[in-house]
Amino acid sequence: MLVFEGTYVRTLLHRWRDTTQSDVYLGNLDAVRDWGYAPEYVEGMWRMLQAPEPDDFVLATGRGYSVREFAQTAFEHAGLDWQKYVKFDDRYLRPTEVDSLIGDATKAAQSLGWKASVHSGELARIMVEADIAALECDGKPWIDKPVLAGWK
Repeated sequence: MLVFEGTYVRTLLHRWRDTTQSDVYLGNLDAVRDWGYAPEYVEGMWRMLQAPEPDDFVLATGRGYSVREFAQTAFEHAGLDWQKYVKFDDRYLRPTEVDSLIGDATKAAQSLGWKASVHSGELARIMVEADIAALECDGKPWIDKPVLAGWK
């Protein structure tokens, strides 16, 4: 879900810059998801590999944030009124979609010492900053630098 919605934000920023098309169409804006920051999840996976015995773990923030809230935060950070650009389209509704998906990473915290620190609002801002940085490179290669306090 994160990549899917994040792609829409990126698409909008590109369209906004190029002024070719300005609307983004989404389905269920009220779907609640546990949005997580990929570099933190990679660290969690690395910690799983360091465990003395293989086991199953859930990596999650434990917090829910609706697609609407995520879009609103991302667009506001880009200086845009999300309601002007985000449009509902029932073609994107999923008949079997679960309304709320929130993970419980208690076991990962207890066994691996892993806990998410980047949550939805901050994640939306990080994604927009990365998209803006990519746009400023105008198609040239660039390196996205993860924002994690413990990483140097």
